[in-house]
Amino acid sequence: MGHQKRLELGAPSDKVVAKANDLIRARHSLSTMEQRVLVMMVAKLSRESEFPVQEIPIHEIADISDIDGSNVYRAAQDICDSLVDQTVDIHDQSEEGNRRYTTYNCFSMCQYEEGKGVIRAKFNEDMRPFLLELKRRFTLYLVTVFLRLRSKYSTQIYELLKMRQGLSNLRMSIEEFRWKLGLEDKYQEFAQMKRRVIEQARGELKKRADIYFTYRVIREGRSAKEIQFYIHENEEVTQELKEEVSALENSQDTTVSRSDKNAHREKEATAGDSPGQEPSTPVLGATSTEGPQVDGKRMFLEDLSQEEISSLSGSELDEIHKKARNQVEEDNPDAVSSVLAYKTHSLMKELWEDR
Repeated sequence: MGHQKRLELGAPSDKVVAKANDLIRARHSLSTMEQRVLVMMVAKLSRESEFPVQEIPIHEIADISDIDGSNVYRAAQDICDSLVDQTVDIHDQSEEGNRRYTTYNCFSMCQYEEGKGVIRAKFNEDMRPFLLELKRRFTLYLVTVFLRLRSKYSTQIYELLKMRQGLSNLRMSIEEFRWKLGLEDKYQEFAQMKRRVIEQARGELKKRADIYFTYRVIREGRSAKEIQFYIHENEEVTQELKEEVSALENSQDTTVSRSDKNAHREKEATAGDSPGQEPSTPVLGATSTEGPQVDGKRMFLEDLSQEEISSLSGSELDEIHKKARNQVEEDNPDAVSSVLAYKTHSLMKELWEDR
């Protein structure tokens, strides 16, 4: 999480969301507004041993999200009714190595009191391993970045990419992508999903988030089978966020005007690299395999749960990696390093499941 520490950990703790990676990978059907309430609650957790009843002022949701507060007030009771019934589906493995599918209720209670303008809610105790007991394999991001995003699919893609930011890539099957985002019955044509979900998220992240992505579709014949995301740091937005964090730390009573921020960005732009200049990125739909440096072993570890990592000795990991790497190099003598890494990652997963 080295890349993330440069930004998120410089912010006050109540502005940073921390989630277990298993929760990031989970499937849910929360609306955009319900996700906003949830992440604001997560950011305000003190990481104590118990979940408190938390209060989220509605005006705070509206102000940070830059939306009409009156709409939130009118929908507050419906939001509470829905939140208390919302679940997340988490896939992991049992101690015996069997695939396990578990559904959790997110909240034990949710309340809206007219006249006070606050939503009160409490997380279900079953959410403890995913929100409180975080020691390894969790993801951090600024709550303000999440609240900037308008599409529920953009927020879900953002979390998945933040989880893999340190590796600079994320690859998954189209089937898995649809499952995670709840798209099995929507946009049956891949071209529709690409336009309405992937491209919309790509535009939103480039405009509003600290990271953005390019991607490549892997096909078998004419059918889209997998998608490869390449994750890039969004320097212009990151600089803006750093300025906001710095303003929070240095003064509680003074706000930084938009004109001052723009002047600062213009000054930096004339002193450094040209604004808008981006690193070399893959062309969408191209067959090139070039991209950020990848490591098959690290990708394999990212796919494991905390329990699986604890049960895996260093020597066993090295043996699986060596066997997979040697086999891949033998079968693909002319492949570039990134292809070898992805194939090694896939074979390591097979060897792990068959062990």
